[in-house]
Amino acid sequence: MESTLYWLGLLRRYGEKLGPYVLLELVMPGGTLFALLLFLYRRRPPAVQRVVDALAPTLARLGLRGAGA
Repeated sequence: MESTLYWLGLLRRYGEKLGPYVLLELVMPGGTLFALLLFLYRRRPPAVQRVVDALAPTLARLGLRGAGA
């Protein structure tokens, strides 16, 4: 019984962390790419932030940025 509870707890913890990414991959066309980009964006180091900041004007010109971003 204890080992079952342990494995269920482990599954739950990983499900909470991976849930949004798995859902994107399953539901959206091209979801793997979106999931990877979301993962990288949420865990971005300062170097990635500089790249995002450098691409922001280009994305704005292409209409790919959100209204509040």
